[in-house]
Amino acid sequence: MGEKCLALRYKDNMRNVKNGVWNIECDSWKKFEDRMEEFKRPNYKYIWRGQSCEEILKPSIYRDPTPNDETIRQHLYQFRKDMSGGDALEEFLERSKKERTPEFREVLSEYYNMIHPKKDDNDPKENYGKDFIDDIYWAIGQHHGLRTPLLDWTMDPYKALFFAFCAWKKEDTNRVVFGLAETSRRLLKNGCPKKRYIELLTNLNFVQRILDSSGSPHALKEIISPMFDRIKAQDGIFSKSLKKESVEEHAQRCYSEFKKKCKQEIVFLIRILIPNTVRKEFLQKLEEKGITYKTMYPDLQGAALHCNLRLEPRSRAL
Repeated sequence: MGEKCLALRYKDNMRNVKNGVWNIECDSWKKFEDRMEEFKRPNYKYIWRGQSCEEILKPSIYRDPTPNDETIRQHLYQFRKDMSGGDALEEFLERSKKERTPEFREVLSEYYNMIHPKKDDNDPKENYGKDFIDDIYWAIGQHHGLRTPLLDWTMDPYKALFFAFCAWKKEDTNRVVFGLAETSRRLLKNGCPKKRYIELLTNLNFVQRILDSSGSPHALKEIISPMFDRIKAQDGIFSKSLKKESVEEHAQRCYSEFKKKCKQEIVFLIRILIPNTVRKEFLQKLEEKGITYKTMYPDLQGAALHCNLRLEPRSRAL
């Protein structure tokens, strides 16, 4: 295939693996660390997401009830209109797009390469200026509670682990850390028209590069830069479902196509199930690594959440 970073291939000693999804049970910190060391091998490349429950991997806006496309467009428009500093960001991005500044052309090219793993001369990057700007707003909104067509991931599995455990819950059920193979971003169909089912937006923080250009006023930087603080702190990555389907469905389709074309069985999605009973221990270990609400949310809300977590009574620490 010539692919530098592939996912795990099926092995005889793997248990609970089916249709490209590997379910792993992990009940101790050491077992989690050992798994992460295994997945650090150079020929594996996964992105990570933590959840407090085994809820399906589907963007919040596509969970029931799912609005229609026009409602989703209006939803984004309203957020752009209402968000603090939104006018400054919109004016800045639209001007950069209209003037086709060198910095804007550079980041647009990077965006195109993210969403199109294979170049398509019939669908040039110039067609994606609006999508690029929309996805920037979706990413900001995703990190501030907006319902979006994105799921947030991270390059750091321990940061994903934090998000699996940070919130207290009454139910004594598993926490989950997911690993998604980056190779799943490849186009699955090579015919015409090409079909894409998912986009991995591995860097929407490069707006800062446009801001750092000589023509950007300092006052503008002070307004816009903080919008991306959470994305930077969390090593934020986003997946964008194009067919309103779950990541599990996409992973199974990838597995089927890869097995048929390449005669290989690949783990496209890892599900690490961790019991809720180890929450206190895991949060302590994560704090030793410097991963807390304060560092994941470098703003007033992060400080408040960090203090609230420390205030939890002993009976709720589990």
